[in-house]
Amino acid sequence: MDRRIFGIETEYGVTCTFNGQRRLSPDEVARYLFRRVVAWGRSSNVFLTNGSRLYLDVGSHPEYATAECDSLPQLIAHDRAGERILEGLVEEAQERLATDGIKGDIYLFKNNT
Repeated sequence: MDRRIFGIETEYGVTCTFNGQRRLSPDEVARYLFRRVVAWGRSSNVFLTNGSRLYLDVGSHPEYATAECDSLPQLIAHDRAGERILEGLVEEAQERLATDGIKGDIYLFKNNT
């Protein structure tokens, strides 16, 4: 079989709720989520050291595109790395919300495309 190179692009949905009510708009949640990304990369569209791409797409939803891979185990590892990266951004955003006196929980929804 010929060598194949492939990757996964994953869209994430985000919301912030408090007592069942939406607390922030998706755009506001995305700003909290990507604050560290913008501070590091001076953009909301960056390539990471593992070769993946992390960015805010139209509609203020995060996307993670894995690096190009040539094996399924490698692809799965890169996909899971993306999950961990986004989870870390959620934790940091949650802390900033609390610091800013905003009550609510940020939820991240993985949507493969």
